[in-house]
Amino acid sequence: MIDFSLTAGDRRLIEVTRLENEAMRKHARYYDQHEDEIEPASFPESSELPDKMELMREIEDQTSGLVIAESLMDLEYADPRLRRTEHGLGDMIVGYAGTPEQLERFGHLVLAIALTEPGAGSDPRAITGSARYDEATGEWVLNGEKIYCSKFGQADGAVVLLKGESEGGHRPFLAFIVEKGTPGLVQLGQVKKMGIRNWDTEDFVLQDCRVPSINKVDADFGKTMVVFNGTRPKVAAMGLSIARTLMDFTRGKLKEAGVDVHYAAGRAKRSQMEDRLLRLEALHEATKLSILNCKWREQNEGTNTGATKVDAAIAKAMGGGAARRITQECMEMLGPLGLSEEFLAEKWYRDARIFDIFEGAGEVNRLIVARWLLDYSSKELN
Repeated sequence: MIDFSLTAGDRRLIEVTRLENEAMRKHARYYDQHEDEIEPASFPESSELPDKMELMREIEDQTSGLVIAESLMDLEYADPRLRRTEHGLGDMIVGYAGTPEQLERFGHLVLAIALTEPGAGSDPRAITGSARYDEATGEWVLNGEKIYCSKFGQADGAVVLLKGESEGGHRPFLAFIVEKGTPGLVQLGQVKKMGIRNWDTEDFVLQDCRVPSINKVDADFGKTMVVFNGTRPKVAAMGLSIARTLMDFTRGKLKEAGVDVHYAAGRAKRSQMEDRLLRLEALHEATKLSILNCKWREQNEGTNTGATKVDAAIAKAMGGGAARRITQECMEMLGPLGLSEEFLAEKWYRDARIFDIFEGAGEVNRLIVARWLLDYSSKELN
């Protein structure tokens, strides 16, 4: 039986994250309006607040486990982070798929992951970027365009997924470590976005970019996707946190207007606004539990099991949908007040829109769940 009660360590980490979020809120509008600026490695407020990741490791034995504890913190912030994360998705791939020689050479790097291409957002099979081996020089020649590459601006490079030359009519997926400064790598700058403008998102092009053989990682499409079994519920938690923040703001503004939720009152004694807010709170709680259930399984079984993959897909599909619905209805309840830049409500609304697409579109995750339920392959149900 899963016990979702929080330990003293869990509660301490949640409180530290809430304090950090409140301290960083004053920076939220600036980075929303200056999206070309990458946030510093740490803000001045970091001298006043503990590093929650270090604290988590220090009090691990007092928490529900590192995986769950980190997820609980992800559920608590909505604005710029006090400190940058220490790793990228790319170096996680190198960590479990790299050879000892690659770990020695690249293990210290922060690497993003570059998968998405124009016209191939949710369908990796549509990737056209290519990799060709040059036997004369012992190098790989890479060509292609990668878009929406998270954390690339602040990273040392990226693990790039491309397709090799045809083998019996099939072009295999190949992965390469491409460091910044490599000739042929052309950075295109930060992407202009509607929401999450503080999120480091960059495009780049590979034009006859040559890398040595050691830069080729033994990670095909399937091995690369394993990392997303852990990050999909994490991203869902981020979206849900933004939605909860806007929901709390909405509740406060409704209370100022004389509309206070009476939880013990029957439906006949509650207003339509109260009932609407209660339904959103119920959706938030159900989605939060799906995320924690997924992280509980990941903590016990890792990210490389079929069950973890399906749970991650469920959490991401629910999280993205809940983030959009909750923020949409909150804006409807706030009316013109929600559109004023005096408050952050309209920013949180814009931020939340991406989470039904970000890190795996809702439709794709529902397909993953449907294939599991119906025992279909990706060819049979696509």
